[in-house]
Amino acid sequence: MSRKLTEEETLRLVQLYRQHECLWDIRSEAYKNKQMRMSALKQICEAMDIKGLNIDEIKTKIKIIRSTYYLELNKIEKSTRSGAEKVYVPRVKWFNELNSFIKTVAARRTIPVLRIYDIII
Repeated sequence: MSRKLTEEETLRLVQLYRQHECLWDIRSEAYKNKQMRMSALKQICEAMDIKGLNIDEIKTKIKIIRSTYYLELNKIEKSTRSGAEKVYVPRVKWFNELNSFIKTVAARRTIPVLRIYDIII
């Protein structure tokens, strides 16, 4: 398939991703269970109900979303450090949704995620 998802489809993917902790919470025992992760990806694929969308594409799209998320966090951090009057606010519709649950495990990064989240909300 390999087509770009609409913003609404991407938001839906993020919402489905949130429901499957085994895919994103590295502290969870389920995260270490490959069969559980594959099952979760299959459920997401079915729930997305997009013809031709497969598990590999779901995995790729999740990686892209997470990469974009970290790029957006970097932009926020740079805007707060630069002394700019306005703090950068992400324009992607799904940012706050993803941030609401990923921020708890994103602490592995050097960016103070919780502080940034408080700034943009």
